[in-house]
Amino acid sequence: MPGKIKALWYFCIVIIVVGFIMLAAKGKMEEAREHSESASKVATEKQKEIDKKTVKIDPVKLVRELNALGKYQEAVEIARKAGERNPDHAQIQTWWGISLVKSDKRAEAIKHFILAAKKDPTDEKAHLYWGLTLAMDKKFDDAIGHYRIVLEINPEHSNAYAYWGASLSAMERLSEAVSKLEESLVLNRFNSQAYDILIDVLYKQKNYERAWDIVHKARSGNVSIQQNSLDRLSKVFPEPVRKK
Repeated sequence: MPGKIKALWYFCIVIIVVGFIMLAAKGKMEEAREHSESASKVATEKQKEIDKKTVKIDPVKLVRELNALGKYQEAVEIARKAGERNPDHAQIQTWWGISLVKSDKRAEAIKHFILAAKKDPTDEKAHLYWGLTLAMDKKFDDAIGHYRIVLEINPEHSNAYAYWGASLSAMERLSEAVSKLEESLVLNRFNSQAYDILIDVLYKQKNYERAWDIVHKARSGNVSIQQNSLDRLSKVFPEPVRKK
């Protein structure tokens, strides 16, 4: 075979082989692309199914649960994220404030109670905790102002009367305190906080016999009284024997 023809023949073979390799590679690339697209589509469909099945968590409920577990800093963080996403949501602001109070950040908490009250003037919990926070700082008159607002919103709020009574007791306005605490128990005869505060107020008044009457009333409703209150009362006035 002449040299030129032989060289041409080899050249054609090389071209054919290279072409075959390129076509094969292109086929593989196309196959890989199709496989990638298919996998992406399957993943997207699976994610859609997961999203459908996933129950959206109520941030207020989650913050409440974290507070109940004593995880106050986690509660603050969840409330912060939820508040940033929903700046007009009054309840989130309220629970953000409550979480801050429990984290001993009262001044910061009040800012959120103010925001909650602006967003929803009927948010009784915002005013209740606002009042409690003020009472912690011994601003009892201001605290009572917020308990009044709670009762304007909800006249049957037993705890608002109980906390009002506690503030009056702290101000040594004992007779008024007894009156508010009795109103609290009229609304809810199982209110353990009202019983505890009332027993302590009666102790301060040295009305020991009446204090024991309240203890017996609580017990008849299966309401537990703080042991330290019972111990203090027993030291100055032993529990009377009740007539059958």
